[in-house]
Amino acid sequence: MKRILQAEVPHAVADSLKKFAADIRIARLRRGLPAEEVAKSLGVHRTTYSRLEAGDLGVSVGLYATAVHVLGLGLPFSDLADPTHDAEGQALDLARLPKRSRICRDGATSVRRPRRLATTVRSSDLDLKIGVLGTMSGPAAAWGLVSKHCAEVTAEMYNDAGGVEISGERYRVQIVSFDDGMQPSRAAEGARFLTETEGVRYIIGPNVEQTIAAATPVVERNRAMLFPYSFTRSLYRPPHENAVLCQVANYQAAPRIYQYLMQSEGVQTLSIVSPSTPEGLQQRSELIRIAKSIGLRMISGSGIYRSGGDDIERALVPALEMMPDVLALPNLAPQDSVRLIARARDMGFSGPITTEAAQDADFLVSAIGSLADGIVMVGGASPIDSRSERMQDFMVRFTRLAGQWNDEAGTKVHALELILATLQMAGERALSDIRSFQAMIPDFSIENPMMSRSSRLTYWGDRDLKQKRQIGIPLVVNSISGGALKNLFVEEPSEFSQ
Repeated sequence: MKRILQAEVPHAVADSLKKFAADIRIARLRRGLPAEEVAKSLGVHRTTYSRLEAGDLGVSVGLYATAVHVLGLGLPFSDLADPTHDAEGQALDLARLPKRSRICRDGATSVRRPRRLATTVRSSDLDLKIGVLGTMSGPAAAWGLVSKHCAEVTAEMYNDAGGVEISGERYRVQIVSFDDGMQPSRAAEGARFLTETEGVRYIIGPNVEQTIAAATPVVERNRAMLFPYSFTRSLYRPPHENAVLCQVANYQAAPRIYQYLMQSEGVQTLSIVSPSTPEGLQQRSELIRIAKSIGLRMISGSGIYRSGGDDIERALVPALEMMPDVLALPNLAPQDSVRLIARARDMGFSGPITTEAAQDADFLVSAIGSLADGIVMVGGASPIDSRSERMQDFMVRFTRLAGQWNDEAGTKVHALELILATLQMAGERALSDIRSFQAMIPDFSIENPMMSRSSRLTYWGDRDLKQKRQIGIPLVVNSISGGALKNLFVEEPSEFSQ
């Protein structure tokens, strides 16, 4: 195939590509990432990446798109030629419509009409569909499956009690799920399926930045809402209004966890090892900033790995070469956790290992035994000794459905509870119009049904997200000690989100 020469490309196109490449470079520098590191994430040589940042026409379009994706800037082509945005094409389609209706053989009149998006329609038994979109296969499958199981259990609890009452009518809650495999294209497909085919307006998930970035344009266009689990601030900040962060972010939990370890165990140094995903790299940048702000000395932040890869343990070498006091493993996928934690212990690291997110404690203990001791993580909906009767009922039902309890479920138990409670306050109109739901967010507040002690569920985010687009739930920090979970401390949102 003939290679496109510089002279054959219009100047405007070449100039546009150079600006695009310069923007990629700025994004990399803002994130504090060396070019060598991004090149490694892309699987190319450093010189090839240099050509990319120079706007070289010889660099494949796929590599440019992947660089944007790896830096957490979204998917540049997902909506660029979307037929729904093609005004000229739509006008041409309209001009080609028949001027008259035609008579079908059965005598009925038939007119071609543009396809319209599905809307939420109540069936005779008043079903309320809630979507779950997330990774339910691959190394991080537990993330999406736990979201799905949590939603199904909460729906079962409401349905067993007669459904959820909204504006005097009772609705049976129906969960419709879609596995995105942690692939952006699948996430966009799932968002279209849930909103256009199933008529879903409220979707729990997805799990990571790149899949949320792919699903967001779809749900915004189709007037739906996401309740995801990525910590990336830009996904929830204006002009975006259709996503609500459903757990405590790492940049909220990490300062509290590190300060606790500094005071209780005298830790002074930190190393970080993260997956080479946009989410992982973003969380690593956050931890480096946090460590500097509270006086922790960084030993190493260069260890990165490909989730599920054959040699992820090699990422620990630079991190443990000088043996820090704390090893941080942000954005840690369930199937990677056993390998990294066990290898770190085998290499002689005996200090605390932090994840700033929930892990399946029973799975870790059963897999690596005493090597799991010293893991510090964000816990569930309530401290172990403050679980309400409803939370205990939830745990029994979850165990029956999933086969065993997973402590990560405690961090995802609030999503559907909050969606349904907000719909109850917003009324019937919010079932099809998310603006009514959004109007309830600023003043929403209920007693936390999962805690036996006084605690309220609200929406937060004014400080970090510039608007209330985060579920306000307690920060519960646990550790594994002697093969069992131990609660270290609990803080209400007012203590860490203001």
